[in-house]
Amino acid sequence: MEPSPRRSLRDDPVSPDGMESPGPERRRVCEPQPKHDIFLSHSGQEKAFVEQLYHDLRRVNQRAFFDQDSNCLAKAEKFAREIIDAAGRCRVGVVVVSEGYLTSKWPMLELSRCVECGVKVFPLFFKLSPSDLKGNEVETKWKQSWRQLVERGEVKEEVLESWSKAVKELRSSNGLEYGKFANSEYKYRCAVVEEICKLWPPRVKCSTDVPQDEIQGYERLCKVASSMFTEVKVVGRDEEIHRYLGLYGMGGVGKTTLCKAMCSYSQGEFGDRVCYVELPSEQVNEGIARNERLARLKRALQRLGGCDRSVIDIISEEGIQEGWECLKDGLIRNQRPVFLAIDNVGDCEASRSEARKYLNVGLPSGSKVLVTARSQEILRSVLGETEYCKPIPRLEWLEAATLFLSYAAPWVLSVSLLRAEEREIVERCVSECRFKDIGYDQSSQYHPLVLRALGTYFHDVDGGSVMRWEEALENRNKLQRSREARNVNAILGLNYHSLSEQVKLVFLDCALYSSRGYRSWKVLPWWSSREADEMHMWVSWISEVHGVSPSDAKLMVKELQRLSLVEDSSSVVSVHDLYKEFARVLVEKEGSIEWQWWMSQVSNASQLKRLVVHQDKPIIGRAMGRFVDCRSLVYLELVGCDDIGPDLELENLRSLRVLIMLGFSRKLKRIVCSCINRRQCYERAGGCLSELTTVKLHLLDCLEAVPFLRHCGNLQHLEMFENGGVLSMRGFVAIDEEPMDFRHFKALRTISIRGGRDILALAKCDAFIRWLLTALQLENLTAFEYERHELDEEKNEEVGVHTIELVQVSRKLSVLSLCLPNAIGEVKGLHLLSELTTLNLSHSWGLLRLPDLRCLSKLKWLCVNECCNLEALPLPLRGIPNMGFTRHHEEYSTVHECLQPHFDPLMNFFCDTCTKRTRKLEC
Repeated sequence: MEPSPRRSLRDDPVSPDGMESPGPERRRVCEPQPKHDIFLSHSGQEKAFVEQLYHDLRRVNQRAFFDQDSNCLAKAEKFAREIIDAAGRCRVGVVVVSEGYLTSKWPMLELSRCVECGVKVFPLFFKLSPSDLKGNEVETKWKQSWRQLVERGEVKEEVLESWSKAVKELRSSNGLEYGKFANSEYKYRCAVVEEICKLWPPRVKCSTDVPQDEIQGYERLCKVASSMFTEVKVVGRDEEIHRYLGLYGMGGVGKTTLCKAMCSYSQGEFGDRVCYVELPSEQVNEGIARNERLARLKRALQRLGGCDRSVIDIISEEGIQEGWECLKDGLIRNQRPVFLAIDNVGDCEASRSEARKYLNVGLPSGSKVLVTARSQEILRSVLGETEYCKPIPRLEWLEAATLFLSYAAPWVLSVSLLRAEEREIVERCVSECRFKDIGYDQSSQYHPLVLRALGTYFHDVDGGSVMRWEEALENRNKLQRSREARNVNAILGLNYHSLSEQVKLVFLDCALYSSRGYRSWKVLPWWSSREADEMHMWVSWISEVHGVSPSDAKLMVKELQRLSLVEDSSSVVSVHDLYKEFARVLVEKEGSIEWQWWMSQVSNASQLKRLVVHQDKPIIGRAMGRFVDCRSLVYLELVGCDDIGPDLELENLRSLRVLIMLGFSRKLKRIVCSCINRRQCYERAGGCLSELTTVKLHLLDCLEAVPFLRHCGNLQHLEMFENGGVLSMRGFVAIDEEPMDFRHFKALRTISIRGGRDILALAKCDAFIRWLLTALQLENLTAFEYERHELDEEKNEEVGVHTIELVQVSRKLSVLSLCLPNAIGEVKGLHLLSELTTLNLSHSWGLLRLPDLRCLSKLKWLCVNECCNLEALPLPLRGIPNMGFTRHHEEYSTVHECLQPHFDPLMNFFCDTCTKRTRKLEC
């Protein structure tokens, strides 16, 4: 790996003659674990290949060293020494063998260093073959090049012997030859990554969530924790010894952070046999709890049991006991000590019981087990002995001050750079974050989460001016009245109370709803799934519930992250347990805006803003009785509720913004709004349910009519999903009314209607065409999906006799997904949809022709799967991964990975019945 030309070696104290090496005996597993596990050694000629390989390794969570990434080299350090040190400390040295490699000084120095320190060498014969490393080749070809380096004074004569030894070691190591992969660099890189992961399995992902350089006192705290483990003989196996440590402390003092750090720290000793198990901090419904327990067990099977993925995948909730047996068998089979971290054992018996199961699976002798909980009593109930239970190591003053300043004044590089008067103010600020806790002496401890909160608060005080913090402290009249742990909310609330009223409510959603396990907000249409991560879905949900644009919703979440009220992440919604407890305190203060938004007593149902009922039990909001009493309700979510009765009346819910109903209710027949003057209501702008913007009705198989939709003139998102019943909503009609005309819904942006039968009773082809054209004319429409299975009435119809002509369609439409009746053979006018990115005509059995779509410059996804009568695909479209088609189930069916979950069940059916081959296309 040649140093970058922009760096100079002139002042580097490391000699160029092969370095004074400490040798392999200096590398002990008890040393702090290396920053990188994989060392990429290459010459400058292979830089492009290695750079892509580096990114491939990062995607599978491997920690690779690549000298062209500035993050791999410490700032203000001599880079030559850094490179050579990394080569000797990594677990696997990946050597890209080429002529340039074997004739260059720095690559050979790296290779000899790897061999000298006992690092596994994995050669990649990228431009050369193993035959080029034969003994005679070394003597006649490569040594001549090395002697030229000696003659130029770049290396000393004595290094040549070590280089010959290194090449001999390289020759005896199994590698991969590029020529055996049909000269496909992509396939070659995939194989290389797979082999590297076999040599050194990827690190535990959660351990990298807290980087070492972001943990104050990482090295010291990990060493202290390592020294606190207590040896214990295994009952019934006197010769076997385990080491246990139970750490306890109040919420927010860093138990989870230290637990993850110890996983990372211990991989130097245990390699890939490290497993982190985080138990839930609060109880959720049993169905979700079972899923999460199974997911945790599967991770343990992979990390500790060494079980094959095919074995792990078939373990179900019903067969979870089989999973525990597999874990026991795997540990017995491997017989190598492991590191097991069980974090956040709760006060409920389910949490304690699960922790005990992991302790009783038969861990091999020499294993270490770390368990964390809030109290000594919880730990004792799991570990059995008090001697294993110890308070979490405390931060020292300098560590606490550095953590505080990293949030309050990140431009201050060191506490030592503060003036005397500034240091005194910082000392006062940091002292506000000391609390007493049970199990500690009277000297109390610094609270990391509170240090973060106070630091973030002072960051906004006069632009972070340290000298102005003293005035802020005085104005607060001392932030704490007591040093007891229960008073941490005094500081946690500083940033919360600085928020606007709307952002406060978004915080309540993040703290009390997003992490409770209820998944309705995580359900998105399939066309959004390829871009969506949890944060994207959460921002969309916030946008709908609070009536703001997605960009404004994202800004509000970012503000919460900036103030440390929500954990800083670009992909997930995470709130610390202590902030969840803080939020629960807020909503219990009767009469407050938080109390109205989140919870209410039965007698105050009219003030309730949010109600979530799961299987007839209120999860959010305590208002029972009739929903019509909840006049202020903004959000209503009903999951699996059978207590509703035949009619759900929405007449008085004039503030309702989001309605979500999910479940197999056997009683609900109609959702109605029985306002007094319905005709006048329809004519009034927006109707009487003008605030309602989102309606999602899923799996309500007995539902017959939804006339309330006629009252929702400002509806923006409509989803209806029926699961194979005989639902037949005649155009959403109400008794004595005309079928609903979609032209009344000027604000509609997304429509998704899917059913096992004809959910709209549009059996006649001409009726379907009229309805479809009416819907597609909505000027704000961006996504439209209609799917239904083949009807009995269609079987006798002639295939492909009708044509749909798209005229006056929405120019904003970006997603169009249609399952067309058999009688429709062609869709004209698709070229008018200039914003179209996704076109799905899957299962349109009668479709005969598609137009030339090359004019659609934004089209990315095309699916014509199972269009059996399609005569030909459109002309090849540049940049569009064609989804393919089948004709009478005889040819290949191709399904792009973005739609695979949507079509997997049907594809599997045809694979079993028609022996049809299925393959994926790569992006």
